[in-house]
Order: sequence, then structure tokens, then C-alpha cells
Amino acid sequence: MEHHADFAITVSRKLDVETSADPGDGKPAIAGRVIALGWWVDSGTAHDPEHVASGTLYLVADQRRTRPYWVKQSDLTAIRLVE
Repeated sequence: MEHHADFAITVSRKLDVETSADPGDGKPAIAGRVIALGWWVDSGTAHDPEHVASGTLYLVADQRRTRPYWVKQSDLTAIRLVE
């Protein structure tokens, strides 16, 4: 499933990640520099406002691919802050 963020901010620090996310293009799992941090919110229905789902996403620029991908936080396998 392709993820998308409802809200996002630019990541100004150099943050590299490895993930288990596989977009199905025959290449290794997505890995690279995080360029944005985003959130998605699913407020449910007007009849059930208590069931609000949300999550954190990372927009990863993988040099092996032609575009960045949103990766959910639970797919992160390694993270490194580059000084």
C-alpha cells in the first residue's frame, strides 16, 4: 500500500534510515536520507469519533529509485543521525 501524509515538515538534520519497506520494484528494501517527517490521521466516521487512527511517516530519498517514498515508522529497521 502506498502511504501518504496529511501533514508534513522538512527534516533539516541529516538522518539516514534502513527499512523493511518493499515497494515491489525488484530492488532491495527502501533505505536512504529522510527529507520529511509526516503524519496521517484517519478520524473515523462522524458516528464513531472515538476511533481515531494516526501514524508517523518518513519521506525517504533512496538513491536507487527515481522518487522518494513515504515509509511508516514501524518499517524502520535502523536509524543514524549523520553529524
